[in-house]
Amino acid sequence: MSLKTNQLSLRFLGGAGTVTGSKTLLNFNGQKILVDCGMFQGLKSLRQQNWAGLEDAEEITDVILTHAHLDHCGYLPRLVRQGFKGTIHCTPITARLAEIILLDSAKIQEEDAAEANRKQYSKHKPAQALYNTKDVYKCLQQFQTHAFGEWMVPGPDLRFQFISNGHIPGSGMVELHAGEKVVVFSGDLGRMHPLIMPKPQKMPPCDLLILESTYGDRLHSVLSPFDQLEEAINRANQRKGQVLIPSFAVERSQEIIYLLLKLMSEKRIARQKIYLDSPMAAAVTEVLRDFYHFLREPELREILTSQFEVISDHRASRTIVSMAEPKIVIAGSGMITGGRILHHLEAHISDPKTLVILPGFQAPGTRGHSLTHHASEVKFFGKYHAVRAEIVQLRGLSAHADREEMVEWLKKADKLPGRIVLNHGEPHSSDCLRVKLEHEFHIPVRVASANMELVLDF
Repeated sequence: MSLKTNQLSLRFLGGAGTVTGSKTLLNFNGQKILVDCGMFQGLKSLRQQNWAGLEDAEEITDVILTHAHLDHCGYLPRLVRQGFKGTIHCTPITARLAEIILLDSAKIQEEDAAEANRKQYSKHKPAQALYNTKDVYKCLQQFQTHAFGEWMVPGPDLRFQFISNGHIPGSGMVELHAGEKVVVFSGDLGRMHPLIMPKPQKMPPCDLLILESTYGDRLHSVLSPFDQLEEAINRANQRKGQVLIPSFAVERSQEIIYLLLKLMSEKRIARQKIYLDSPMAAAVTEVLRDFYHFLREPELREILTSQFEVISDHRASRTIVSMAEPKIVIAGSGMITGGRILHHLEAHISDPKTLVILPGFQAPGTRGHSLTHHASEVKFFGKYHAVRAEIVQLRGLSAHADREEMVEWLKKADKLPGRIVLNHGEPHSSDCLRVKLEHEFHIPVRVASANMELVLDF
């Protein structure tokens, strides 16, 4: 589409009609800026889109990164491989976390491809990684960091800043001024009453709000995560079973550690060994040592020191897998798409004494999603494994605001946006939120679709 001078257009290249692969291309006066550059995860039909190139890769001048989750940053090395030479803008914590997450992603891809080639269970001959560690290091050279509230001017009549949105450490909404128009990208909006994170800041006045809608069709459980975790672990302890917790390395693993330490300190569960079998989660926790206040509480520090162990290498991980005595293992990945949790599940998922705790959203097409839907078997390492373990999904631990929290956030704004476009949500979730927002605020709300283009006239 040909644009007039001072016209602003947005094109939704990912995260539209789905909760993964977030990419929104902004075009203003010939300058192309990509807000987020996420990897598609989950369903095979989505994952296959990762192998298709972005036609504008060489023309994109800047990438603005809202946070470091793979569905928002995981495609960056591939974009650089396709010829992107511009600047990747983010907060300092996001840059440090993205380095850890992208290197881990590349390593897992390389290892999975090597194992598939060795065991010959891939249809692709040979199996290949989407990108490798060399690609990651190349893209990291293009990062530039900005503090919250620091204005960046990427081009004529263009400026933007990050505002904390409470999703994960370092995450932010983006307030972008293009000529006379103001667009706010919520990014993934955090909880209004969070467990260990600060709550989102106010939305600034804007003409257009691009709002996520992951949980637009539901409310988070009012059940206490402390109570849910206490009951589940005590059941497993009574039958002397393993407790396996596949968890996301950023924010969710730290929340789980906090919950376990608090339950042990209050004697609601027995003190027992907690193994963090995730090099990435361990590295993330080290980066965030000064961010989370609970890591400095004396009583929790004492339990952390005596009951907590970080597993560093594969040999130690295999030893933990083979240990028969009851234990709690936190390992990646959060949706069981790969990582060390697979080795623990291979050994224990067919044992009825085992407890598998899923502490977060499980995207369609992932093994975690299958387990939440009572699958009798799951496939990994080229084999099907019978599911006899108890499966528990913790409710209320999401790092995303639910429908009412998004309404609450909007009500706290000094001025409502002129209109809203919903992205980053399954179709039903987005449409439910659309109906709710139109009823509450009487402003135009539209749901983004894949490759939809929106032009803002001046």
